[in-house]
Amino acid sequence: MSSLIDRRTFVGICSAFAASLAPSASPQAGSARRLSQVPVKDRKNYVGIQVRSFAWVDEGIDQVLDNVQQRGAANTLWASTFGYGEMRLKKGGTLPDHGISGDSVTGGVYYDYDPKYFRNTSLKDFRVKEYGSFNVIAQVAPKAKARGMDFFAWDLNNSGPTLPRKIPGYSEVTEIDVYGRRVISPCFNHPDYRAFLIGKIESVLSGYADLVDGYAWGSERMGPFENVMSPGGVATCFCLYCQAKARDLGISVQRAQTGYRELLELVDAARQNKRPRDGYFVSFWRLLLRYPEILSWETLWTDSFQQLQAELYGTAKAIAPEKPFGFHIMQSMTFSPFYSAEEDYSRRKDYADFLKPSTYSIAGGVRMVEYLRQLEGTIFHDAPPQDFLGFYYKVMNYDEAPYDQLAATGLSPDYVSKETKRAVLGVGGEVKIYPGIDIDMPTTAVGEAKTKRTQPDDVHRSIRAAFAAGADGIVLSRDYVDMRLANLSAAGDTLRELFDQSKNPS
Repeated sequence: MSSLIDRRTFVGICSAFAASLAPSASPQAGSARRLSQVPVKDRKNYVGIQVRSFAWVDEGIDQVLDNVQQRGAANTLWASTFGYGEMRLKKGGTLPDHGISGDSVTGGVYYDYDPKYFRNTSLKDFRVKEYGSFNVIAQVAPKAKARGMDFFAWDLNNSGPTLPRKIPGYSEVTEIDVYGRRVISPCFNHPDYRAFLIGKIESVLSGYADLVDGYAWGSERMGPFENVMSPGGVATCFCLYCQAKARDLGISVQRAQTGYRELLELVDAARQNKRPRDGYFVSFWRLLLRYPEILSWETLWTDSFQQLQAELYGTAKAIAPEKPFGFHIMQSMTFSPFYSAEEDYSRRKDYADFLKPSTYSIAGGVRMVEYLRQLEGTIFHDAPPQDFLGFYYKVMNYDEAPYDQLAATGLSPDYVSKETKRAVLGVGGEVKIYPGIDIDMPTTAVGEAKTKRTQPDDVHRSIRAAFAAGADGIVLSRDYVDMRLANLSAAGDTLRELFDQSKNPS
């Protein structure tokens, strides 16, 4: 490895940086991303596209590459190498105008790996078998490179019910809720799960060194506070590892458990319209004053998540410092002022080469309505969303449609622009910003409201808004399998027009 420091030293320093993210750490700790002096190989006019593995199997590798390159002008594949619960297109459902329908659900990795990378974890058997011997890296990357495209491993680690059923031992690394019950989400402080995540990076970047050009990591997870406000959400994690970490930080486990149980009781009261004497928000604030451990436990969870990501970044940089390693950031960062406060770009930039904020505009209308309903159903239950929408827009710096029109109109290109600018300013030019552009992102209906369907002009305007706001590139999202070819072609036409203009400015 052509690095100025050896791998063991690099990982050690990055681990120290990860520890510096903890509340009790010294503020003098340095930035992990500045440890390697090897330049990262960034592609100019970056256009990524997310592709789930069954697309290659169903349509054929060459056909998919033709569509994403010729229609979408994509030059970088975000090829799914791991799925937390990949579901093929449903039979009888609404399909895009390509692909094949099916009903199988699977999870795990879509490539062959050397067991030596997983010696430090009990999770060892997680190769997807439903697609036969298909190896997404070995079979797709060479064909992509022959076309001048880059191959990024897309490692999405959401929680879901599939992996505890599919992977032996997975249920033993999941979180414990405030009532002592196992849940389906894995714990970021569990050593076996951490070693599993690290092993995946090592198995890809070392095992396929000549084929993989970069690594995109994601996990759409939230801490206990946000989870409590979600329908059916519970407070986690109270496993032995998290409890030990809390005690080291001086946080009372018992008071945190008591505080979250009372918060869950308040939320349940709101959902049953059982108004407390002083109202919902006042009662909520009173709980925070009585049990500051509620926020301390939220901080513990968030810091653990971000410490892990810093360690994963350090692992990748030790193996392949020249290859970009970055993170997908879930759309809640743009909706929730609470989650946005935790996902601070100015801290994120210290352990990433690129970030992909999810600025999904059309689906964003429905998702914003769903989030406002969560607020109205919990701590803001004193008023309907129509009453606090103006305040919410001021807090989030938005100027979007009225509440009863959001689902039908989606969010505007101005939303894409503002969130892109916020990310660019937050990282101060130190990492690349690749906003996720909504192309036929699936949405769920909101009551009787009709939801907007993506049109070519929506794609055109969102892409232009992202680049005008300073984006270094974009990622066409959610997945190729969900996109109609007309909208994919609209993306390609817009991108070629933009890039031609940059070559020949008027």
